[in-house]
Amino acid sequence: MSLPVHPRRARPRALPEAVLLRPTRTRVLVPALVVALVGGLTGGVLGGPGAGTPSAEAAPLWPVPQPYRVQADPPVRLATLPQGSEYVALGDSYSAGYGLPVPTHLPSNACGQSAEDWPHQVAARFGLALTDVSCAGATSADVTRRSQYRGTPPQVQALSADTRLVTLTIGGNDADLFGTASSCLALSASGPVFSGKNAPSCQHSLEEDGVDRLGDRIRSRVALGIADTLAAIRTAAPDAVIVLVGYPAIFPDAVHTPARGCFRPAVDLGTLTGSFPRDTYPFTDDDVRYLHGVQEQLDTVGQAAARAADVTFVDVFAGSQAHSPCARSGAWITGVSLDSGSGLQRIDLEPGALHPNSAGTRWLAHRTEDAIRSLAG
Repeated sequence: MSLPVHPRRARPRALPEAVLLRPTRTRVLVPALVVALVGGLTGGVLGGPGAGTPSAEAAPLWPVPQPYRVQADPPVRLATLPQGSEYVALGDSYSAGYGLPVPTHLPSNACGQSAEDWPHQVAARFGLALTDVSCAGATSADVTRRSQYRGTPPQVQALSADTRLVTLTIGGNDADLFGTASSCLALSASGPVFSGKNAPSCQHSLEEDGVDRLGDRIRSRVALGIADTLAAIRTAAPDAVIVLVGYPAIFPDAVHTPARGCFRPAVDLGTLTGSFPRDTYPFTDDDVRYLHGVQEQLDTVGQAAARAADVTFVDVFAGSQAHSPCARSGAWITGVSLDSGSGLQRIDLEPGALHPNSAGTRWLAHRTEDAIRSLAG
């Protein structure tokens, strides 16, 4: 039996109140879900992945109006980035504010972009003219050459010779780190995982004959994708300051992992009636260690690509270890909450799972502002 879950697109919320995951749809038959939950809670073993992809949504015509104008009296003025300078935010859900309130519906409704994402906060801080084309699920190809959704050109087309500042987060979806994480949800701290045939952990599924397939992908394809992206940005915006922002910790290091582990179950007996625990952390102890190492590799690859391209890298991985969703208080990343709105026939990851919450987004904004001030202050 299989129990796949999938990210659910953020629902619009009223004003005024950031697939890495790509939206996917998976249907699970009620008997499979019931057997999985009962079997898991009584020591049973599950296996077998399942997935599907919806058709892309139509996007507004390009270019689209931005939600906010330049702030008349910004709190901070920069010497070499004067008020009104053109600022373009590129990247994936960690730039877009996936799961945060105040949706912009830009550049497509499917992007899950929020007016409270950290690029909007940076623009307000310095009085910059923001064009935000960040989009949940974006890969390096979506930034440089591919239309992620119908009607949205590659993100790099938002750049010009007039662009003075570019920020981005990229690489996580090239590695499929977040898609992998969403398939690693487990029934206990020792497994098994919901999907994966008889797999006690995701690490068990992703390592073959001692070879880490995900790590190999990061060191090769992902590294090349980030390098190509930075080169394309430099070509499209030759006079811009470019800032590559890393990813905060989703999986903590050993120092910040409690002795009892991080595991908090995403399902319990109440799930049989359609009730799911909130803000959980359903990852095996082995996968927390393994996926921390994967994130560390992604961070290292990003730093190396930025250094080679003479681009500023903002390291937010080391400084957020104490604030991963493992933390029971003070977390900057939202934990996992599941939901089923169709009689347990389909299970959704709620928007924002494993993405920065409001506190985490503010911290990312501050870290990025510090870097920009040091470059242009």
